[in-house]
Amino acid sequence: MSEIKIDIALSLNSMEAFFAEPDADPFDPESRYISGIDDVVAQMRLKPRDLDNPSRLTVRLPETAVTPDTQSTLKAALDRYCSAKIVENQQTINELRISSRRQAISALIIVILLVVTTMLLVYLVPELQVISGAIAGFIGIAIWVIFWDPIYNYVYAWRPNALDINVFKNLLTTALVVKNI
Repeated sequence: MSEIKIDIALSLNSMEAFFAEPDADPFDPESRYISGIDDVVAQMRLKPRDLDNPSRLTVRLPETAVTPDTQSTLKAALDRYCSAKIVENQQTINELRISSRRQAISALIIVILLVVTTMLLVYLVPELQVISGAIAGFIGIAIWVIFWDPIYNYVYAWRPNALDINVFKNLLTTALVVKNI
């Protein structure tokens, strides 16, 4: 078995603070500003190459919040949350891919119409042949601008969602330890 590469420890005031947004108090030096799960996910995103290795999450809670079934209850809730987030991120990736395909088809139609119209204008208006080099440069830039968003969405925009899927898959298999503060 591989060694644990990601070891995260959290101190929370209650088990609910793991998922719920806290009421931040800037006057309290121990006040949290994000939920426990958001903190864990943010820390794991910083180590994308270690997500294939086992990880450990230690949650420290007040003694009054820890019962014999706290660890299993929190692990079950974490598993449900991660499963839902995996489905949500996969859906977002699918939507991005479908949207970018539609954008690419629209862009292709626009570019074809632009090129055909420009060629017809240059052919029908002989005076435009003098500046055909400038027109070709303009058309080249216009094509680049038209195709930029569909290509970016198809090639890059889905990557943060894929990283989150890997984070949540890792959290499904993470060793969860609950301790008293």
